[in-house]
Amino acid sequence: MYSLFNFMPETLSAVTKVSGWSNLQAGLQRNLNTVMQYYRTHPMAVESDHLLVRLLQSIDIPLSQNPERYQDNVQAMSLNLSMALKMTSSIYRGQIFSGTFYGPECPEILIADNDDFDVDDATKNWVEQVPVRVLRHPITDLGLKLPNGRDNSTDSGIAVLVINIALLACMYRAFRLAEVERCAEFQEGEQRSIMQFIHMFVLPNIMPSHLDHVLFNRLHHLAMGAPIGEARRAHSFPLIDWTQKLDHVDDLLLEVLEKTGKDFRGIMREIPCVSVPNVDALMRVPDMAPTQQVVWSLSIARLPILDFLMRVSKGGASNRNRQEVNYVLHQIRSYRRNSMMKVLPPDVLADVQFDISQIEAQVVDVNGR
Repeated sequence: MYSLFNFMPETLSAVTKVSGWSNLQAGLQRNLNTVMQYYRTHPMAVESDHLLVRLLQSIDIPLSQNPERYQDNVQAMSLNLSMALKMTSSIYRGQIFSGTFYGPECPEILIADNDDFDVDDATKNWVEQVPVRVLRHPITDLGLKLPNGRDNSTDSGIAVLVINIALLACMYRAFRLAEVERCAEFQEGEQRSIMQFIHMFVLPNIMPSHLDHVLFNRLHHLAMGAPIGEARRAHSFPLIDWTQKLDHVDDLLLEVLEKTGKDFRGIMREIPCVSVPNVDALMRVPDMAPTQQVVWSLSIARLPILDFLMRVSKGGASNRNRQEVNYVLHQIRSYRRNSMMKVLPPDVLADVQFDISQIEAQVVDVNGR
């Protein structure tokens, strides 16, 4: 699974541009910018017991340290810190969370990432940093609701997110120093809180990966013939509804994909996104040691795209993707034997087993065995 999404051979085949996508992409980007800018400029806050708040409060390193030393010190403690908070990492299996980002109807796997980053950029451009990124969520509506732990959608299902703890901490350090300067310059006596920092900057910066996964989820549901969800409530500001145009583009795109005859990576590169070039880039898993403690969670994150690839490969199945089909079959069978899967809560395990059975059925259909 890890190699399937990070080390597939490069493909040089041309990409088909679906009519209407350029205008749609620009419109969705404007909606995304509107949402992010609104929340960045309105000082709302998360609850004081939010996981990200507790995580930052557990980092007892002076903010006065220079950025490089601060980064090194946080990275040195980040995996142990994540283990104390029951997050999944390369050294700890972790637990299933509920209601941290996508509400009580979406069990969440939160993966701690210890990947390196440019600390100078994280300090100078702290507002734009993305310490939390979506690897999977079930949302299909275009409401662009902030992942604030509320039940914002009729969709439900597993969510997987990756959190770079050191990047989050460096971003918070830069925010806190900027608050000191802001209050001194404008003679404002009160700095914004850590809860406001999370709601104003960290959560909005999740939205680009959130939207790209919404686009993939809608295409996947179209391939399955599954219904599309709805946002339970609208924003307090207007957004243009691009639903009909997106549905039209998805119909054209799915028709192209079912006839393309390309390998898995070629198929993923045919599917455009808003914030990254395509689904191939979106589906890359974090660069971390593929230990047994973390591979189970990365595998769960990628079950939907495997199911989609198998479905659209059937019409154009050829020797080009036959090896990948066999690899998927091997991986699916290994998931059933994975001891990590057996400790999942019953409802989550049932969802995972259903995903696996759906993929297995597609493999048998393509492979004839």
